Amino acid sequence: MKQLTEEKKEEKRKEEEAEAVETSHTEERPEEPPQDKKPQEIKMDSLRTQEARGAADDKKAAELAEKLKATEDKYLRLCAEFDNFRKRTEAERIDQAKHAAGKFIEAVLPVLDSFERSQKTLTADADTSDEVKKGFTLIHKQLEDILQKFGVTKMAAVGQPFDPRLHEALLQKESEQPPQTVLEEYQTGYLLHDKVLRHAQVVVAK
Repeated sequence: MKQLTEEKKEEKRKEEEAEAVETSHTEERPEEPPQDKKPQEIKMDSLRTQEARGAADDKKAAELAEKLKATEDKYLRLCAEFDNFRKRTEAERIDQAKHAAGKFIEAVLPVLDSFERSQKTLTADADTSDEVKKGFTLIHKQLEDILQKFGVTKMAAVGQPFDPRLHEALLQKESEQPPQTVLEEYQTGYLLHDKVLRHAQVVVAK
């Protein structure tokens, strides 16, 4: 009887040891790693990532292209504005240079008128010597040459159609000439390059 009891104890002890070993193996067994994604899924993820990066790059490239175009347009506008400013400034400078002496010459013209009247009087006077006449003619020629160097020219008035831009009508006369024809010139008109320096005072046919 005692021997049977000992055998049962031994058997129970072995069972406990076996259970302990099994429990230990169960606790020490590592967890199975999760299964990896399939190659097709990995490929799809990579494609999505590349597409996202490509879309971002395209957007950035479009923004840069738009900024570049805006900068180029601004540069072209500035170039055009500067070119127009340069041309306008150059034209103004040339115009000022051409007409800078206008006021002075306009003030000198009455003196020239007096000189021409004196010349006509002396030329008509029989007592005036040829030397004096030649001297007046020479001086008058020199004055005209100086004025021409500054761009001053006389207007052709007598026989021309009346032009209010060039002529100042003092009176009208009956004449065989066509109406509005300049018959006489009381005061010579002058041009400074392409501008009227002084209007010609004239008599016009009715």
